[in-house]
Amino acid sequence: MKLAEKIIWTCLITIIFVYTIASTVMISDNHANLLKTMQQQNISSHEIEIYSLESKLLQDSIRTQESYDYDYLTKRAIYYVKQFEYSLNHPQVLYALRDEEGKVLYSSMKKNMTKRYSIAQLDKFILSQENDKNVMILTSVIEPGNFKFYLTASYDITACFNERARQIKMFYLTGIIILGCSALILKILSRFLTRQIEKLNNVSQHIASGNYSERTNIQSNDEIGELSRSFDEMAQFNEQKIIELQENLEQKEEFMGSFSHEIKTPMTSILGYADMLRTYDCDDDTRQMAAQYIYNEGRRLENLSYTLMELLSLKDEKIELVDIPIKKIIKQLESYYQINNHLFQLKFDCEDVVVFCQEDLLFTALRNLIDNALKASLENKTVLVKGQIDADKYQLLVIDQGIGIAEDDIDKIIQPFYMVDKSRARKQDGAGLGLAIVKRICEFHHTTLKIDSKLNQGTVMSFQLEVFKNEKEVD
Repeated sequence: MKLAEKIIWTCLITIIFVYTIASTVMISDNHANLLKTMQQQNISSHEIEIYSLESKLLQDSIRTQESYDYDYLTKRAIYYVKQFEYSLNHPQVLYALRDEEGKVLYSSMKKNMTKRYSIAQLDKFILSQENDKNVMILTSVIEPGNFKFYLTASYDITACFNERARQIKMFYLTGIIILGCSALILKILSRFLTRQIEKLNNVSQHIASGNYSERTNIQSNDEIGELSRSFDEMAQFNEQKIIELQENLEQKEEFMGSFSHEIKTPMTSILGYADMLRTYDCDDDTRQMAAQYIYNEGRRLENLSYTLMELLSLKDEKIELVDIPIKKIIKQLESYYQINNHLFQLKFDCEDVVVFCQEDLLFTALRNLIDNALKASLENKTVLVKGQIDADKYQLLVIDQGIGIAEDDIDKIIQPFYMVDKSRARKQDGAGLGLAIVKRICEFHHTTLKIDSKLNQGTVMSFQLEVFKNEKEVD
């Protein structure tokens, strides 16, 4: 059963239940009130009739001085009872008159009915059904003089029960009309409500089939509107995550392709020259040239493996940032490049402050930036490493006056194995991993690597670090 049908049937059953209970209570209450009113009216009328009959018989007995004449009083009583019957005020009242012993003196009731109601029900009313009519039976005693008579009156109260039957019919008729209108309204309303849910369902199916850009865009202030907005936010989040996963997958595929290429090229050369030395009888110069080439390519493979291991080790590394004087890192860099005979190309201009960092990672990041700058620098040009306070941060900049980077390549060079000039990079033992390592180290330090470059004018690479507030000189 669909949701719209569930809504309709649930509401209809609820309406039927409530309407039935309410109508039953109302009809029962109206019937009880009307019946009580008619009972009170009949009791009052009966009491008046008894009083009137008794008074008339007493007057007759006094006037005629025949108070001890039973036959006379009986005739007069029958006469007055008949007058009651013919009275316009009581067209539907039947009477039965009995003597002191219960013998029927007169009755307008049917014989079986007269027998059924005796003087035993004195001063009590009885509700009964006689010949498709509902009646109220009352019996009272009359004592004119020395004699007793019993008057039984049957009052027709069928109108009260007819009114209840009429109300029940109206209940069914009104119920049918209400149910019909309710069903129509509920169908329209449920269609309106479920249409939005159907839209949510359709969009979810489209997303499940791979169309991640689908949105519900239901604009309403109710719960369905809130659900729609939450669903769209979830869909947007999932779409972004899927895009990121696709990009990561593409990056991994590109990474593996580049890595395979970087490995394959020197290995092919090494195997080729090694096979030449093994197979052919070469002169000393050729042998020396082949050995040198094998050595150079082997060193490049070694550097590539170390750099790759360094990058991979940063993937899941958890580091703790501590306060380190920046001059300590600068001294390490000076020693490193002095050993490698590159210190003459470097200039350091760093304000002496204490920063939050991981010492080894910060050294690695600056070394890679400096190496890139040295490789890109033109002849007789100096690379400047500058450190300065910028607002509440400490900014480190590596500035070169080299070949620069094209604008289209700036966002790409931080990707692993991406090289602007591959032939130039290979000559300088580059593999395109240095900036990828720097980017990862910057993420560990909650900062971002910024690159500002112009072709043939040079490049500025920079990032910021947190400054230790209580600065101390630590040697």
